[in-house]
Amino acid sequence: MKIMPIILLLAIGTPAQAKPGFSLGLGLGVGVYQLDQTSLAKSLAEAGRFDGNLMTGTLSDGLALRLAMAYNILGYSSVELGLTGHAWNMGGGGLGGSGHASMVAHVHPLQWFIPERDYDASIFLGGGYSIVGGGQPDNNQDRGLDGGALECGIAGRYFFTSWFSLGVDLRFTVPFFNRWVVDWEDGEEYELASSPDALFFSALLISSFHFEASK
Repeated sequence: MKIMPIILLLAIGTPAQAKPGFSLGLGLGVGVYQLDQTSLAKSLAEAGRFDGNLMTGTLSDGLALRLAMAYNILGYSSVELGLTGHAWNMGGGGLGGSGHASMVAHVHPLQWFIPERDYDASIFLGGGYSIVGGGQPDNNQDRGLDGGALECGIAGRYFFTSWFSLGVDLRFTVPFFNRWVVDWEDGEEYELASSPDALFFSALLISSFHFEASK
């Protein structure tokens, strides 16, 4: 019973604001995938494939999770390396999923105008790698895509203490798929001359733990 008042006093006595240093973020939310069936069929036809419906027929919205590490530079900018996972058909019928690894650069415009604050907002841009596949009850019918990706979005945080913040990320990932995977185990795959139109969006509640840079 005596522990909680001590924790509260420590939290209140610690300035709660964005500061230079490392942070670890854990996110939970929803992932929404858009993969144009006509565009995919056109890309696959160029490679002699006509089985795109096996992907678009199961692809759906689902749970999204994120793990990220970041370093804040003097409060004005930060660099973030992270991984977002997305899954659908989790209740049965064949699990499908996608993964998006990226490195992005954040700009924190509020630092120029309100340097002393307990909240923060940023816009970010970067790129990385995306993969999507699965979803069929029969593994032999699973199909997949992978390739590079562009990622951008906005983020907001509220600092309850100097070491903990809670916020929201709205992330847009635009994949540039260049490979169609027919058999994951045997390595049957086809290079794509053009990428199908695709977009992955994730809305995430982010819990972040901050470690102030040593002075």
